[in-house]
Amino acid sequence: MRVFIGSTLLLASIACATPASAQEAAPTVETAAIPAAAPTPPAPAPAIITKSGTIGEAPAGKAQIVFWRPGSLMGMALGCTVREGEGAGEIEVARLGAGKYWVHTAEPGKHVYYTTGEATDRLNMELEEGETYFVRCSIGMGIMSGRAQVSPSDRATFADRAKKMKLWNKKDEKEKAAKTS
Repeated sequence: MRVFIGSTLLLASIACATPASAQEAAPTVETAAIPAAAPTPPAPAPAIITKSGTIGEAPAGKAQIVFWRPGSLMGMALGCTVREGEGAGEIEVARLGAGKYWVHTAEPGKHVYYTTGEATDRLNMELEEGETYFVRCSIGMGIMSGRAQVSPSDRATFADRAKKMKLWNKKDEKEKAAKTS
């Protein structure tokens, strides 16, 4: 009896099963293709207002670095000279006193900026076209004198102090050097 019921159920399930090809397809709903919106470029960062003017976007095809030194009592009499390159290719990028900044324009790619004194402090940077970078120069404790250090900063930190900062002027530095020699 068990075999008979099992066989009957098997035959009934096979007979009732309909092949997939016999099933009706679900109706399709045609939709019009909606064109994708073009990506909008990021809004430019607002200009930063300083005591000497404004700092805008980097020039086309270039990167810019804002080297800055806060106005503080620590190392006030000392300068922070930032350089790039080695040997004959060495250039002085900026010589920052307390409360000064300098905007340096550079080619995109790898750069090494450094300060010298009791010790050399280096900052390796990978610059991208159209970007603005911020580098803080500070004077730390040294054995005989203050020690200049360069470190990455950010737009917000610089912008908070910018209204009190003046642009470093290379011309003024050259005139001072000529008067003292």
